Amino acid sequence: MTISEIKPGEVEIQGFIENLRDKKSMQFVVVRDLSGKVQVTVVKDEKPEIAEIFSHATLESTVKIKGKAVANEYVKLGGIEILPDEVELTSHAEPFPIGPESSIDQRLDYRWIDLRSPAKALIFQVETTLNQALRQYCIDHGFIEIHTPTLIGASSEGGADVFEVKYFDRKAYLIQSPQFYKQMAMASGFEKVFINTPVFRAEKSHTKKHATEFSGFDIELSYVSSEEDVMKVQEEMLAYAIGEVSKKHGEKVKELLGVDIVVPSVPFPRITVREAYGILRSLGLNIKDGDDFTTEQEVALCKYMEEKNGHQFFFVREYPSKVRAFYTMAKPDDPEYSKSYDLYFKDVELTSGAQREHRPDVLKKQIEERGIDTTPMTDYINFFKNGCPPHGGFGLGLDRFLMLLLDLPSLKEAMYLFRGPDRLNP
Repeated sequence: MTISEIKPGEVEIQGFIENLRDKKSMQFVVVRDLSGKVQVTVVKDEKPEIAEIFSHATLESTVKIKGKAVANEYVKLGGIEILPDEVELTSHAEPFPIGPESSIDQRLDYRWIDLRSPAKALIFQVETTLNQALRQYCIDHGFIEIHTPTLIGASSEGGADVFEVKYFDRKAYLIQSPQFYKQMAMASGFEKVFINTPVFRAEKSHTKKHATEFSGFDIELSYVSSEEDVMKVQEEMLAYAIGEVSKKHGEKVKELLGVDIVVPSVPFPRITVREAYGILRSLGLNIKDGDDFTTEQEVALCKYMEEKNGHQFFFVREYPSKVRAFYTMAKPDDPEYSKSYDLYFKDVELTSGAQREHRPDVLKKQIEERGIDTTPMTDYINFFKNGCPPHGGFGLGLDRFLMLLLDLPSLKEAMYLFRGPDRLNP
């Protein structure tokens, strides 16, 4: 029985001892499980053996209690208390090495303790609903779920930000994204796929939005005409998922985290990157056409767009081809720019998406133009040689999405166990 299920009558519960007041003739013990809290009241003269157990118990020890639940209007915790007949101390807690004043890095050293609060548990209850809603949207719209390897024979993004591992007598890499494999599914005729998988980035970044391992939620779909087809799917999916979080957790998130879950309307606002350049220059920021955005410029652009549109999301599309991955399709009438987009949420880039290049000769040329050896890419290029529909997709960092949705200070709070350049444990 969970604490939230308690009704007057015989009960049996288990949980943590959150508070214990040991008075002269009475003991008042607050026991907590994930569902709530309850008061356990001990009359020492009537239950001396139970009083003896609690007199030696420490806070945050775990306990198993059998007894009678009775209504009591003076009890603040739900107007009900338990009068115990049997008590078993199931574990003994040593004093905590961290407290509310501890830094996030100190708390991460003892993450199992740091997570012991209703507010922290709520973060991962929200993540559960968020992830399930994303999956449900895809299933309801005919997507196939695929499970891809996290080991790959060649870098999936190009560049050096990849973890190399020894694979028997040769080198392998941890995936930077499941990009190659979800594109293979398009060549396989699966048409629409989604993937929920760990993703690895060997970036020595110490920002609130970077981690070396995170949970990726990727989709890919066939028969697209441009990046617009992908953007429509993404905005509908995110609006649905946030709506599910709002329905199930909105009140609790407001109560425990002080955050309003705002369900976005669709369509999301859209601008081209060249329009974004003009906006930033109008704000007095120095940027040239073809440049990638700095963090300062991203924050300024997000503030401008939200003030103008009253919307927390917006798309920037048609990025310069030179700043996008080699598998991004260039605009046929303007190849310096691409059929790509980024989605911004609050003040952070949430996802990148695009129509992909599915023509093997063009793809091979784009890989070579970036100075990447095509030899390890042979299997990837071969995916497209036997017929492959035009396709596109995006990759969403689930942890970053959760961080932004709940206004958490960094990914360290949004991830069950954070991995960064300086952290490999617990």
